[in-house]
Amino acid sequence: MKIPKTILPGLLLICAACGDKPPAKPAIAPAASPSPMPAISRPVSSADVVKASVADIEVGAGKAGEAQVQLSISTGYHVNANPATFPYLIATAVEAGASNGITMGKPIYPAAAMKTFSFEKQQPLAVYEGVAGIKLPVQAAADAAKGQRTVPLKVRVQACDDAACYAPATLEIPLRLTVK
Repeated sequence: MKIPKTILPGLLLICAACGDKPPAKPAIAPAASPSPMPAISRPVSSADVVKASVADIEVGAGKAGEAQVQLSISTGYHVNANPATFPYLIATAVEAGASNGITMGKPIYPAAAMKTFSFEKQQPLAVYEGVAGIKLPVQAAADAAKGQRTVPLKVRVQACDDAACYAPATLEIPLRLTVK
């Protein structure tokens, strides 16, 4: 399209004036016509691909028991073992909250699988894949009140696939414990 010479100076003046204006506020789409969100092809958090659960347990007053924390890791992903191969990796960790008359011991982590990944080809990494069980020793005091209680557990994980690691997550699960 050819612009006549008489209109060209006016267009240049208008364009120059537009450059001095503050940017216009973006228009907000009416609620009746929301734009579709694009599909997310990658997980945004480790909680998207790792699930944690724990079975209910019974412990006699003055006795010891063991809780079984189970991690279910989606196919194609792994989490760093405890201990992790390198200090900069986030190791899987279980932490128990407090409960009167109950002492939680140090978690016992399973043996790790040693795997090589595209992002670390120099040395295999210690990881858990599929299903991993973590044992958590429990001791009830001799004078512990009988009955059911809930002990909060936090499971810290960082999931990775063969190419990248994702934001770590803390999974919170309740351990239902009965002192008998």
